[in-house]
Amino acid sequence: MNLNNFFRKFVPFIILSCLLILLGWELFYAKPNELPSALIGEEVPRFRLPNLFPSQPDFTQQSLTGRVSLVNVWATWCYACGLEQDMLMKIKNEYHVPIYGIDYKDNTPEALTWLDRNGNPYVLIGRDTKGDVAIDFGVYGTPETFVIDKRGKIIYRHIGIIDQKVWDETLYPLIKKNGG
Repeated sequence: MNLNNFFRKFVPFIILSCLLILLGWELFYAKPNELPSALIGEEVPRFRLPNLFPSQPDFTQQSLTGRVSLVNVWATWCYACGLEQDMLMKIKNEYHVPIYGIDYKDNTPEALTWLDRNGNPYVLIGRDTKGDVAIDFGVYGTPETFVIDKRGKIIYRHIGIIDQKVWDETLYPLIKKNGG
């Protein structure tokens, strides 16, 4: 077999093998809920959102200092947000970790009705009707949750639903480690 035939037969096989190895790596070792964020280790972006409940104070970055807390970006139109609601209520009632909400591009009356029906796990809820604050946080979609340390710095970002496994294996250990 001459060298030309060798390359013609085996180079495509080698390329295909490399692509399959890369695909396998992504499927088995990638963590889709942990997209890198340039904000990890940085202070929460400066913001002021009107509260979903008009009688309560505005939600600002100053609200997030003094205690390890979660910021959860959610919406009533978000199917996955509804799936994580029971877990957020459990975090509030059993673990007593403060959760702050950013109601993302939502209809206020619908959001109030939804919370009345499903429970309100949030200390404060800011109405982000245009999505500007979510963009400042680097949000890709809903739900997304950020762990904020006592100084108001973002220490972790979770994309997707918080379930018991995510809570037990990732979020709660991180919160305890940082004094929460």
